[in-house]
Amino acid sequence: MSEFTPKIWMNVTTSANWHRAPVGIVRVEQSLCSELSRLYGEQFKQCVWQDGDFNEWSPKIVEKQNVLKGGENQIKEATLQPYITPPLYPLLSRRLALIALAQGLLSLAPNKIRPYLNHFLCSLRLFILRMIKSDWVVRFRPLIRSSPPLPLLASNAEETQSEKKKMKLFSSGDVLISVGLDWGYEFYKEFYFLRKEKGVRVVTCCYDLIPVIYPQYCVGAVAGIFTSYFLEIADGSDLILCISNQTEKDLQSMLHRVGGAKPKTYVFPLGDNVPIADADDVSPSVREICKEPFILYVSTIERRKNHEVLYRAYHLLCEEGKREILPKLLFVGMKGWGVGDLQKDIELDPLTLNLIIQLDTVTDGELRALYEAAEFCVYPSLYEGWGLPVGEALSMGKVVLSSNAGSLPEVGGGLVVYVDPWDIRDWARKIFELSSNATYREDLEKKVRDSYMTRTWSQAALSVYKQIQDL
Repeated sequence: MSEFTPKIWMNVTTSANWHRAPVGIVRVEQSLCSELSRLYGEQFKQCVWQDGDFNEWSPKIVEKQNVLKGGENQIKEATLQPYITPPLYPLLSRRLALIALAQGLLSLAPNKIRPYLNHFLCSLRLFILRMIKSDWVVRFRPLIRSSPPLPLLASNAEETQSEKKKMKLFSSGDVLISVGLDWGYEFYKEFYFLRKEKGVRVVTCCYDLIPVIYPQYCVGAVAGIFTSYFLEIADGSDLILCISNQTEKDLQSMLHRVGGAKPKTYVFPLGDNVPIADADDVSPSVREICKEPFILYVSTIERRKNHEVLYRAYHLLCEEGKREILPKLLFVGMKGWGVGDLQKDIELDPLTLNLIIQLDTVTDGELRALYEAAEFCVYPSLYEGWGLPVGEALSMGKVVLSSNAGSLPEVGGGLVVYVDPWDIRDWARKIFELSSNATYREDLEKKVRDSYMTRTWSQAALSVYKQIQDL
């Protein structure tokens, strides 16, 4: 009798929905997928979340399918039944109703006992989830559904009926790896039941807890979503990969504080080798930028990334009469949220006019060309789970002027010049020192080139591979 060989599934839903150059988490997912595929060979498979279930996926069938719509996120049209009096409040799914009930109990509790009640409610989560999925509840539901349903925007009536038909893609003993933008989908709520009912080993990833620790840096109600998300994946994961010691510490602290599960965690190194691409991949506009001195900041343009401190430092230096000897400041990244006023300032400020350039997206070849041509790189982020562009710049032998917040000191160690992310004058002083003192900059560059050990994506994948084998 042949020995069963488990399949290693990689959830690539994020990449399947991504239609721009890979950045950040997308680059991590795609790089790990490529390297793990090489390590596992035929044992390795890809899947995506579509129409409320996981389906096998291959890059060869991308063109045959429409862009994934998120499946469960699509709101179905309501089937109105005018003869029934509509409910006073919108009806919720069972899951959301339980959450609302718990929130109500917590909100009504006196302040002194609220922390203890919160721990108690968290400890009940798994019990309630198991009860909802239990056989006797499943048998009892048809009796409840014998009467006509009230009108809903999106009914979960068919959810239980299809429950047992779902997740046929996986067999007991398989491994599911999910390291994308998972909190934007519903599939992470299935991880617990994949583990307990299907016997699937689930590996997830924690990049950072910024929405929980610093909700002011994030858009909308992301903080509440993230707290729930991490509680869910803590229950549903055999292993949570963390991209830095700081992230692992933040995750464990948060789970302890709210009474969540304590799964195994592992810190794995992100690769920072910049892809080698064809020189023909560089556009004429990027070639023109590379002809003049410039400082490079690679990052999505959003509040947390703190582009503002660089703009204000440049404004200060121009006020001091140093404009003519300053290099250009180049921002490479897509526009995020909360930066409208900053971009308007940059557009209208006569002191810095034409000194600050923005590129939305670049190809791998253009990114490499920009790293090679930059005088040095900057990274003033207010908080990071890792800080991949810092590692990329160092791997290219570049001096980096970086914030000292979060995990950033883990990336560069003693090879990076660190600055308080809020100190505008210190940023201005050190930017000018690095840009005007070629000898100082060249000495730092030599130290980087002699000492920095590039982390490759193959090393990152091998590290993850060994942890999967241990499962």
